[in-house]
This record gives sequence, C-alpha cells and structure tokens, in this order.
Amino acid sequence: MLRRLSFHALLVLTVLPLMAFRMPSSREVSERLLYDVRGAFVTAKPDVPKTLVTAVDSLVESAIQSTTRSTVLPRTIIAIRIEETSSVPMLIGVRHIAKVTVQAVSVTSGEPVAEGTFTASIYLFDEKVANQELALKVVNRISSEFRLDDRRRSSLASALAE
Repeated sequence: MLRRLSFHALLVLTVLPLMAFRMPSSREVSERLLYDVRGAFVTAKPDVPKTLVTAVDSLVESAIQSTTRSTVLPRTIIAIRIEETSSVPMLIGVRHIAKVTVQAVSVTSGEPVAEGTFTASIYLFDEKVANQELALKVVNRISSEFRLDDRRRSSLASALAE
C-alpha cells in the first residue's frame, strides 16, 4: 500500500512541472508569417519542362486571385524557382521529383522577407499527366504555406498524403 502511494506521489510530482510548460500554438507562429500575396512569377532552368512551369504559374495565379484577406497584412510577391526535376523509375511506375525554392519579396521595400526550399514528389503510372500532377503538388504546398484559397477539390488520396 505504501509502495503504491509513493509511486502515485512520484508520478504527480513528475507530471506537475511538465504541465507548467507552454508551447506557443501553431496559430500564433503562423500568423506572424502570413502575407498578402499580390502576385507570383515562376522561373526554371532550361532543362525543366515548360509544361510544368506554365502549369505552376497558372495554378498559383488562380489561387492568388481567389484569395481574399479580411485583415491588412504585409503585401508580398512570391518568386517560385523550380531548381530541378527528375524521374526515378520504380518497379511499377515512376516517381517524379521537383526541387522548388520560394521567396517572398516585400512590395513596399523590395527586400526578401521569407525564403524556403522544398521537394515535391509524386508516384504515377502514366507519364502523360506527370507534369500537371507535379504542378498540382507544388501549388498545393505553396497554397498551404501562404494560406491561399485553393478552389480545387482534393481527392481521398491527396487528403491522406497531406
């Protein structure tokens, strides 16, 4: 009985200091990094497929145009650079990969305010729609990071992937 009581007392004394810590909520952190995106331009190296570049450009522009903000935020323009693309043949199908760098530039000062790099990849059996699907994956990531309205419907597979 004394052993069980001492165990519970030790457990409470261990848990109480841990409960005193407060992590900032993800909403507080992301609100500071929220911008009013006014435009975007997409660049790429010559070896990147032009269909991928134009698809990313048109999808990002439509997401920007459909976004409305209720509060005044710092205005930015985003520069999207598709660094490289590659295709990795698998046993069945092909994995398509794109390395993308996104830079947010302030409209008022012209200075870069944020920059990040990410890799988007998809796994497909059909090569014909690879660039369009990879563009969708890239734009979904950019839309989620900058909280742009995305009017496209997500499928069950893409919802599970995110």
